[in-house]
Amino acid sequence: MSFKNLSTQAIALIIPDFDFGGEEKRVLFFVNNYVNHFKEVFLFAPNGKSAASLDKRVKHIIVETRKYKNIFRIIKSLKDNNITFLQGHKRATLPYLVAAEKLLGIKSCFNFDNIYLNNGVSNLLMPKTIIYLSDILKAHYLPFFPNHDNKVINMGGDFLTPIEGDDIENVKIELGIKNKFTILSLGRLSSQKNQKMLVEALTIIADIDFKVLFVGEGPLENALKNMCLEMNLLDKVQFLGHRKDVNVLLSISDALVQSSIFEGFPNVFIEATSLGIPIIATNVGSSKTLVQDNGILIESGDTSGLANAIKKMAQNLERYKLNAILMKESDFFKQFHKSVMLNGYLSHYASSAL
Repeated sequence: MSFKNLSTQAIALIIPDFDFGGEEKRVLFFVNNYVNHFKEVFLFAPNGKSAASLDKRVKHIIVETRKYKNIFRIIKSLKDNNITFLQGHKRATLPYLVAAEKLLGIKSCFNFDNIYLNNGVSNLLMPKTIIYLSDILKAHYLPFFPNHDNKVINMGGDFLTPIEGDDIENVKIELGIKNKFTILSLGRLSSQKNQKMLVEALTIIADIDFKVLFVGEGPLENALKNMCLEMNLLDKVQFLGHRKDVNVLLSISDALVQSSIFEGFPNVFIEATSLGIPIIATNVGSSKTLVQDNGILIESGDTSGLANAIKKMAQNLERYKLNAILMKESDFFKQFHKSVMLNGYLSHYASSAL
């Protein structure tokens, strides 16, 4: 499909946070690519850490979108700038999407990225068009929104370039993980990601020569560090903070572990799979889309199940690595590249503009 008809249209994206989360990373990718197709691209978001990476052509309207007193300011800006499309990310944006649709006739769409524990406002407010990141998400929410325009555009992510040979050895020596079963936990240190369960699971498998690399920042960082101190795990873990060299960290790891209470479609699953890294994850959200023979799924909150999964993978690592490489090289996996996701969104808008 041609996207030429978008060159006369203006689009806006809205998100309540703009630091380093997976959803923020996706919004950054969208706006920085939309500028090549739309007449104008606007972003309504706080001035978070990702703002420094915005293309200069993106018109960043700095606003606290979690404060709904700003709804009139945003609606006025949408009207004044003749916005045709409004793309919302995270549930806090739903009031803006519905207001823009009802009051201005703007073609709003909500990007459904998660199976939430409490649907709350999302069951009451929803624009006509809903875009789900996987068939699993659509199947879960379709009964709630049977009369909406429900679409699936698969989550897309980065296919990373690995480091190899001496580079891997040098990084392992630097981090003190050579000849150790290395687990990577990558994500915001928060209650949703539930790294606490991973720490508890580590006490069950203390007989394994492992190392866990916690990568990310968040409100539970100090609490997790204190847990590791109290459980005598300081020699088994490292907290590396926020890192941009994800390809390096995945390349030196034996397994990615995700212990979330709820999830959508973690971008890191695509990144890990693109490097042939096995995954251990809770069976929430769209996890089972990419975690098949290349990994192990456990139930959310099952600490002993997580401990057993880590032990099983450590004992059968070569088999899981082989299956991870087969997944990486499969035609099935190619559909999860971020360029495919971008084309899916552009096709949606191009057809809506006709």
